[in-house]
Amino acid sequence: MKRLLAIVMAAAMLTVSTCACSDSGDFSKNETLSEDYTRNTDPSESYNYEDGATSAPMSYNVYASSISNFELRLFRNYYSQLKDKSSSTLLAPIGTALQLSLLANGATGDSSDELSLALGADLTLDEINACSSYFKSRMQAVSKIGDGEIDELTGKKTEAGKNEFVKLAANLYFNDTVDVKTGFLQTNADYFGSTVYRFMFSDDTALTKINNSLSGFSGSDVLDSVDKDGCLFLTSSSDVSDLWLESYSKSDIEKGMFNSSGSEKSVNFMTSNETMIKTKKAQGIIKYTSKNPLKLMLIMPDEDISLEDYIADLDYAEFSNLLDSVDITKKTTAKIPEFTVSNDSELIPLSQPLTESGLYTMFTDDISFNNISNSDDLRIDEIYEAVGKISVNASGINSDSDIAQKRAKELEKTDSQIKFDRPFIFLLIDNESSIPLYIGTVDSI
Repeated sequence: MKRLLAIVMAAAMLTVSTCACSDSGDFSKNETLSEDYTRNTDPSESYNYEDGATSAPMSYNVYASSISNFELRLFRNYYSQLKDKSSSTLLAPIGTALQLSLLANGATGDSSDELSLALGADLTLDEINACSSYFKSRMQAVSKIGDGEIDELTGKKTEAGKNEFVKLAANLYFNDTVDVKTGFLQTNADYFGSTVYRFMFSDDTALTKINNSLSGFSGSDVLDSVDKDGCLFLTSSSDVSDLWLESYSKSDIEKGMFNSSGSEKSVNFMTSNETMIKTKKAQGIIKYTSKNPLKLMLIMPDEDISLEDYIADLDYAEFSNLLDSVDITKKTTAKIPEFTVSNDSELIPLSQPLTESGLYTMFTDDISFNNISNSDDLRIDEIYEAVGKISVNASGINSDSDIAQKRAKELEKTDSQIKFDRPFIFLLIDNESSIPLYIGTVDSI
């Protein structure tokens, strides 16, 4: 009887051990802390768009201007540190802004004050949480509206398009030596939806697991090392794809010369009529996407202003002036080059530009995150962005859909024309709030 009992117990232990282990290339369920927490689905509290929160929080306008201001400041500081400014650049600062908004729930002392000033001094933490939840969930849900509903004309179920989506992902990686408070994990589930991992940084499979967790948004093995004695690092990842609201045809495309820094190159230019924007320093256009609530803003500094000088002064006041200059009754003939800007082979570390953006203690031993962990030595090792790429072409953004041979109706003549044939800036921004998702430069094609 004892021998039979021993065999049964051994079998049970084997079963438990087998369940606890995971493929060495992926994080196990035990290592994924966020799996144990589900969000509050009451839209009046969580402001999650997928749960029916179709109205923005009362503080949303203040949030939008504060977050946009922070993103522009982060991009300026990121761009200023680049050694090679003759290459095109790309940043998705909304991911970092959302990660910092989550971290604000764990910050205390000076760290809390710094985050508050960076994200919006006129906003409470509850307002930041609600607005962040509304923004992120709305961005990812709008293109799916109508999915599964019956089309009255065809009688068939509609399906979300494969070419129209916005994906915003975020990960937190805690070392196994750090305890993480349940309150912080629940707040994350309610408002942010970041994936939270806790594992041994010193494990032989750690690097493989990290890279696999990012594989959907970046190239393979984007991280080549991890500090075994570290505590916490964060990543944000994004991807977007859509068609144009007003499509191009092959007859709208012609060859032309793009003048990059010190050289010329023959590229494809796309011709269309777009809404013009203009300030004392620059001019540009706004072009809308089809399914997602996004618009592409292209800004070309005046000829006597270099791209570097313009970016150094690209603050929220200039951004607002560009948006305020929109006159939907007036169109300009825009000639836009097809271009691709890619960072899919690397993670972008942002500790330096974030520090210069006012987060002075964020990456030092002076940080205070007592609402995240009881660990006295918790510190943030780095915040990364896995940006991927933005490809602007005749079919859309990051899209390879077919386009017609000829335009069904000829373009109307306009009183002005703008040709983006020299370095310019582009932003992909939300239609409702004007919060940027992406900010980049095109200096070489």
